[in-house]
Order: sequence, then structure tokens, then C-alpha cells
Amino acid sequence: MVRFYLQKLVRDRVVSNCLDDPEVLHTEYRELDSREFRRELVHKVHEEADEIPLGDKQRDESLKELADLQEVVDTLHQDFGFSTEQVQEEMARKKQKKGGFDNRHYIEYNDLVDGSKWVEIFRAQPDKYREEKADSEEQEFGD
Repeated sequence: MVRFYLQKLVRDRVVSNCLDDPEVLHTEYRELDSREFRRELVHKVHEEADEIPLGDKQRDESLKELADLQEVVDTLHQDFGFSTEQVQEEMARKKQKKGGFDNRHYIEYNDLVDGSKWVEIFRAQPDKYREEKADSEEQEFGD
């Protein structure tokens, strides 16, 4: 006998398929509580996003993975009690305020003035934003 730990949220029919499969001797599973469910949905978003092939020659597989990702996102917003319309309205508000991704802009870094409000915002999220001290004279004169 070989045991594999999946330890992840699965689609509804996966458990019954495992239970019906004669090659699967035992499946240990449980129902998640609300908090666990949301946490696992967020993990699933990452998992599904990581599985999207980036190559133009893998369009069929990309479509399948995007559909999986959308299924998880839809389940997540439903679990929070948001309708599709509410999510779309919020998307439109954010696009109006901040724009979309049409221009494909990617910021490598920002040099900030000491005491800037952004310094505090970025420092509050060190796992997301790496800070590097830059000597302002070196930056100005290229030394």
C-alpha cells in the first residue's frame, strides 16, 4: 500500500470518485468550516493560477486552467455573499479609478522621499515590498 497526502480542497465529485475507485483503498477527507474553506479557496486560486501555461501554443490548456481559476474565484465571491454583478461593478470602479492592465506597465522600483506616505505603506508589507536604502547622492550623480 502507498499513501499520498493531497491536503487540498477538491471539487465535489473527486471524493466520490475516489470512494468508487477499486484502486483507492481508503480516502480520508472532511468538510471544512467557513474559515478553512475561504483559506483553502485562496490557496486554490494560487494553485490554479500557477497551472496556467503561458505559451501561445497551449491555448486549449490555458482555457481549461483559466476556467478552473474562474470557478474558484466565483466560489470565493459567492462564499463572501457577493453577487457577480457586485464584483463586476467593483471591477468597473477600480478600472475607472486606477485603470486596467492594457498598457502592460511593470514597475521595477520607486525611489521615495524620506517621510513619504508611501514609505509607511510599503514598510507595513515587507513580504510584498523589499526595501533597499539608496544613497541619494549616488543616485543623482551616478557614482
